[in-house]
Amino acid sequence: MKILASLAILGFIISTMFTKKALTSSSASPTNNAFHLIFIISLILLSIYTYTLLLDYSIKINFNLALMTTFLILNYIFFLFMFKKPICHLSLVLFPLTCISILSTLLFDLKETQGEIDYNLVIHIVFSLLSYGFLGLAALQAILLKYQGYKLRNIKNSVINDILPSIENMERGMFELIVFGFILLTLSLITGAPFVVINQDYYILEKISFSLIAWIVYFYLIFQHFSSKVTGNKATNLALGGMVFLFIAYLGTKIIL
Repeated sequence: MKILASLAILGFIISTMFTKKALTSSSASPTNNAFHLIFIISLILLSIYTYTLLLDYSIKINFNLALMTTFLILNYIFFLFMFKKPICHLSLVLFPLTCISILSTLLFDLKETQGEIDYNLVIHIVFSLLSYGFLGLAALQAILLKYQGYKLRNIKNSVINDILPSIENMERGMFELIVFGFILLTLSLITGAPFVVINQDYYILEKISFSLIAWIVYFYLIFQHFSSKVTGNKATNLALGGMVFLFIAYLGTKIIL
């Protein structure tokens, strides 16, 4: 399994280099065949590695395993949308973070307790993971937006202007991801709430409580954006704030455990 993980890390590093080279070159495209091939192979290797770990370890109590699974989902969503949306620049942040998440499973021991999955919660889990994926990509977009804004204000002729799309396109892409994620998060809350009422499951209650706070943050952001045209730092701060609550909902308890 260590070989799979090492090869996946190497693949994501090479993919990052391909993307950076393509984005800084006027004659190359970030969606070339070599990039596709290496990225797909890396994604397959990561999928196999994650699956083998999930067979033996519980995602409920292993923070690093849950984190790696989250980045696997982010990469799948990124792969599906990079052909239709100008989001290839997100790989400059996504791929290195994916490498770190894989490395964490190699450096830190996993707890061997096997957790059982309630198959009645499958629909809720699917909606939750998809919403985290979209909103996670939106958070990465927000980070790049803040960095882009800082560079434009403080450094003249910054290379960031050549790598990233315009701020307007970046913000548009961020809000598209947020709207998709918000819809899925709403469905996640709707499908998860009955299990809290019927089974009084504290674990699910804790997750849904923080997810509900995140839902309120995203609802406020979307409402303000479409009613008052809120953009800039306020929008990115709210996008990151909502993701913090989702991070606590999904991964926070695993840190404590």
